[in-house]
This record gives sequence, structure tokens and C-alpha cells, in this order.
Amino acid sequence: MKWNLSGLLVGLFAVNTAYAAVDCAQVRARYQCMASEYYPLHLSFDDGPALQTSDVLNVLKREKISATFFVIGEKIDCEKIQQTQCTQGETNCQALKECHDREQIMQRAAREGHTIGSHGYYHVRHSELDPNTMRQYVKMAMDVSEPFLNTNPPLFRLPYGDGWFNRDKQPQVLNALRDYGFQHLAWEMSSFDWDEKNQAGDKIISNVMEQMCSRRKGGTVLFHDGMDKSMHQGRVFTTQHLAEWIPIMRCVADFKPLSHFEPEIRKR
Repeated sequence: MKWNLSGLLVGLFAVNTAYAAVDCAQVRARYQCMASEYYPLHLSFDDGPALQTSDVLNVLKREKISATFFVIGEKIDCEKIQQTQCTQGETNCQALKECHDREQIMQRAAREGHTIGSHGYYHVRHSELDPNTMRQYVKMAMDVSEPFLNTNPPLFRLPYGDGWFNRDKQPQVLNALRDYGFQHLAWEMSSFDWDEKNQAGDKIISNVMEQMCSRRKGGTVLFHDGMDKSMHQGRVFTTQHLAEWIPIMRCVADFKPLSHFEPEIRKR
């Protein structure tokens, strides 16, 4: 039998194109899920903030789901953007306006109960930097992101997981994070939505469902709301389809706040 996303969806809201009903029996059969098991799941988003992060927040609010956002520091460093991208420090240039928009998006995320962490100042492989530069970048990430970080201890997710997956051979990265007060937060599952080969059809949601059902456990899953090489444009395929994917995930997932998995991390 040929499967496709539309075949799993059996109802539509008239508003916001959110999908209202899913044939969970079909979902469980397709991904070989156990008949009655549900797995705790937490959504996390990297590489923002972006313009389309607002779309993600709209979906999460409607679905009553709390998530964690890991933000790239240079995207919210409005003072630097004004100095480097605005003529003679003008206060109404487009780059600065977009930066303030991203700041407001992060403020909204915090108001609506989401967790905010750092994804570094630049989206780089920290273990490949010389030690002084690496520590400088970690400090810059703390300095610019601190007004938005809302946990104790503040959270950091390393781009590419570099410095985490190879922590035994590159311990200097996690040491630097600890020295600046950060706690690293990794992930148990990835949607692989960064890969353009997955940005069509139902490959991304299938990646998540197959991992949950084959592992028979939940955890934190990695999505992307932003693009590391774009200051303001988001990961559009993900942000446009998240509303469709959540009802499918609900067939086997019980969405949980980060505190379910990391009880020692407290909101400020």
C-alpha cells in the first residue's frame, strides 16, 4: 500500500490550515508503533529566531505545547547590527528593524512559557576554533543572549552537536560552557529537517515517527525554526508544516515541558 501524508489526515480546521483529525490506527500501522504506548516528547528548535518563528509560536499556542528555542546570538545583537549594517548608525534601517522584530519574537516566546537557550553567537563548530576564540564566542553568546535566557542554569546547545558528540576528545568546549555558567542540552531524536533532501512530502515527520516507534521511547526532538545562514528567513518547510505534523505525533507522543526530562533546570 502506498502511504502519503494526506492519507493519514482525515479532517481539517477551516482556520490556519491546522489539521484536526488523524487516523491514528493508520499512523501506528505505518510506523510499526505499539498499539497502546505513548512516549513523552519535547519539541526543540534551533537556528532562530526568524520571521517564521512567529508561525511556530502560533501553532504551539493553539496546540498548548511548550517548546525550547535555541537562538543564535548574532541574530539578536541589534547594537552590533546597527553599527555594522546601518549607515552612520541610523536607527531605522531595515537590518535593525528586522533585528528588533526578532527580539520581540523571542520576548513573545518567553511570555508564552517557552524555554530560551543559546545556540552560540555564531553557528560554528566550536571544537575547530582555537581555544581563545572559542571561549570569546561563548562569552559573546552569554553577553548578548542573557536578557532572553530564562532558565537556571542557562542552556546552550552546540551547533552540529560539535563539542558534545566528541566531548571525550574535545573536552575544552564543554569546559568553556561550564566556566560561563551554561548547561549543555542535546537531543535524543532529530527530524533532519535541515537537509534539503528531506524538505518534501512527509520525510521529516517520518524521521521523527520512525525513531520514536523503533526506539519505543521519547525524549527531546530537534527541529529548526531558523536557518543558520540567514538572519531573518526561517526554515520554511518546517514552519509551514508543523501544524500538520503535531496531530500525527500525538498518535504516539505525549508532549511534555522540558522540566519533565530535566527536572534540575528551573525557569527563572
